[in-house]
Amino acid sequence: MRTGTTGTDIAAQSSYGGTPLMPPNSQSWGLYRGTGLPGATPEEWPEAPAWRSFGGGPELPPPPVDDPYARAVLGDIGQPLPAPPDEVARVNVALHLRRPLLVTGEPGTGKSSLAYRISGELGLGRVLRWQITSLSTLREGLYDGRYEGRSDGGREGEHGGGIRLGPLGTAFLPYRRPRVLLIDRLDRAEISLPEDLCTVLTAGGFVLPGAGSTDPRVSSHDDPSAAVPLPDTTVRCRAFPVVVITTTGERDLPPDLVRRCVTLRSRRPEPDLLRAIAANRFPSKPGRPGPAPDAVDAFVERAAAAEGPVVERFLDALRLAADGVLRAVADGGNWQEAVDTLWQWTAPEEP
Repeated sequence: MRTGTTGTDIAAQSSYGGTPLMPPNSQSWGLYRGTGLPGATPEEWPEAPAWRSFGGGPELPPPPVDDPYARAVLGDIGQPLPAPPDEVARVNVALHLRRPLLVTGEPGTGKSSLAYRISGELGLGRVLRWQITSLSTLREGLYDGRYEGRSDGGREGEHGGGIRLGPLGTAFLPYRRPRVLLIDRLDRAEISLPEDLCTVLTAGGFVLPGAGSTDPRVSSHDDPSAAVPLPDTTVRCRAFPVVVITTTGERDLPPDLVRRCVTLRSRRPEPDLLRAIAANRFPSKPGRPGPAPDAVDAFVERAAAAEGPVVERFLDALRLAADGVLRAVADGGNWQEAVDTLWQWTAPEEP
């Protein structure tokens, strides 16, 4: 079963469980606006559906607000970036229904950065990122470490290795507001991981081996030095996390997982979006002008036809142009040769 959709009419193509999804048409419906800019964080989120309310507790203090990786992903956003209407609609549906968001698309189309835009705009703190490999397991995402009994007859688990929650496990701690969890490239995993993940996402939590309120050696992915108080051996969320799962669509995911998600197809960035990215990442400053408009236009034209990670190559090109590196290649201001050189494309020979 493929996870992508086709067509351009959102009213016709956007659906969850067979019900058409329409773009948000009121402030109360649309928590996420798609600008990437910090907005008015709702004091109270819409009530969760009864079948997606998990009632974990006691409530933990808010997570760290700083996210050094977010700046690397998003840059310094000085103006809103245009967001496709279907992206805004589907993110909001996932937020309201407390469902994971399954984002498919070719590399370099901004699938992973969506998690950082959601977190930054809604003020949800540091993104929990789980980078999937072919060796990833569910336990790796939930927790790491184990309890080791003592040889002198003391309490089991004393002086042991302790348990540190992974990004998935930390996302299910009982915070008042949801954490944002990025599960990046799930299609790299063996088939057992998506199937096991489906069980945890449905349950809204999991059971730890041997942990409890009297054992101080359970820590979060954010802060391994601080103990996390647990009433028993169960970790269960108060607010279901904002789960963003990315995949290139090269491998099918289990139907049970796909049907529990709101799906979104990430498309190649349009020229207007590329120009907006250029303006945000490389603003003109005193003594350091941004890339020349003709260079930006040349890079936009090449990006529209290029294969592979378009945004990454586009940003690399602009970086070199801003530093003046490509001027030695560009003959008399002709940026096309510079673009071909950067992308390692060969211009067609003269007949």
